[in-house]
Amino acid sequence: MNRRLLLSLLAAACGAKANPPPPEPTPPAAAGNCEIGGCSGTACSEPGKQVITTCEYKAEYACYQSATCARQADGTCGWTQSAELQACLANPPPMAGPPATPATPTSPPQTSGVAPNPM
Repeated sequence: MNRRLLLSLLAAACGAKANPPPPEPTPPAAAGNCEIGGCSGTACSEPGKQVITTCEYKAEYACYQSATCARQADGTCGWTQSAELQACLANPPPMAGPPATPATPTSPPQTSGVAPNPM
């Protein structure tokens, strides 16, 4: 009888499907608004995680002034790639600065720093 019991237990164990492992839990979506930072205002990052950038300015940085820094579909913070932002980045506005003035020579231009040879 013990042999029958052992055989039936083995048959049941071999024929039974193994339980699949439970799915891995998906990380919870981060909450909170994203923050704009960096020296030129072009970094979009998680709240409380300051981003340090170099202090430079490029014409395309003006595009980010009207862009949206928000949580993206994957849960991370980033710039929303709207048609307006993409168009602006492709053709950034001219950089502001003083108007260019033509140079006015105060003396006649020299072609060489060496005096001509009189001989």
